[in-house]
Amino acid sequence: MTAPAGATAASSVLSTPALEVRDLVVRYGRGRKARSSPPAVDRVSFDIAPGETLGLVGESGSGKSTIGKAVLGLQPPSAGTVRVHGQDITGMSLRERSRRVADLRVVFQDPYSSLNPTRTIGQTLVEPLRLMGVSGAEAVQKARSGLESVGLPGDAVDRYPTQFSGGQRQRIAIARALVCDPKVIVLDEPVSALDLSTQAQVLNLLADLRDQRGLSLLFIAHDLGVVRFLSQRTVVLYRGQVMESGPADAVGLTPRHPYTLALTAAAPVPRPAEQAARRNAREAAGFGMASAASPGATGCPFVPRCPLSTDVCVEQRPPLRLIDQSSTACHHAERVPAL
Repeated sequence: MTAPAGATAASSVLSTPALEVRDLVVRYGRGRKARSSPPAVDRVSFDIAPGETLGLVGESGSGKSTIGKAVLGLQPPSAGTVRVHGQDITGMSLRERSRRVADLRVVFQDPYSSLNPTRTIGQTLVEPLRLMGVSGAEAVQKARSGLESVGLPGDAVDRYPTQFSGGQRQRIAIARALVCDPKVIVLDEPVSALDLSTQAQVLNLLADLRDQRGLSLLFIAHDLGVVRFLSQRTVVLYRGQVMESGPADAVGLTPRHPYTLALTAAAPVPRPAEQAARRNAREAAGFGMASAASPGATGCPFVPRCPLSTDVCVEQRPPLRLIDQSSTACHHAERVPAL
């Protein structure tokens, strides 16, 4: 029996990722220099479903923020594609994106530098609406509603950023993203500049907004514990390559890649005895420290730090393969010890 046309169309909409990144490569520099330098992002692919949060995690220099910039159009990709709800936006200019991709917004890391101190909160929140053709009383009302949705009073539109704390400023930055009623938000280390109690408040707010509005979130962070709290799935990056990806609990509790294990063992926990046990286990495993040296053109980039590496790791880049619940780029994933 043939399905009704309407049912087919509805099924297609439901199956289309909110954000789709395929074989993304980003190289910095121009001309010969860019071609000869190692890529900051090397063939990274992932999808985010409507209403889902995907966490990108890794050390500094892993390429996670570069991926965010490429998705937002702030850094041109060298190869690969970025699609929002099936629409290819890879080659769009920022001006064209502002007109055609209202569904995609961003919250930056630093709540102090992301807001203009000379403009009122209302002026800041109204600006993206003005670019969409919304102005006057309607834009001001949307700004007030946006502030109220993040737990701030609507009359804050008349105040300046210096009158707010860091946590309140980050709420304002979230409200600025929400006023356009987006479906996809890139969160670039949105809580790393906040104290622990404020971090928890902002993370809970983001989780509530995601569930209430059906938002898709690309959550960029360096802390696996924070990523696990907010994300349904996690992608672990090292030197611009995907080391492991899978359900957040599986990646965080039973890592199948040596690098993910090292990240998990290094993450702080509130219990001193458990922290000491993790540190001892990490040292006993023999993980090397991060190095400024560039990885080889072939093989696994984690080789210089990996206690499990062999000749095959040096010679062949490991493909992502399913081990338990996670996809892991490791030739020796079966030998990775438990936490």
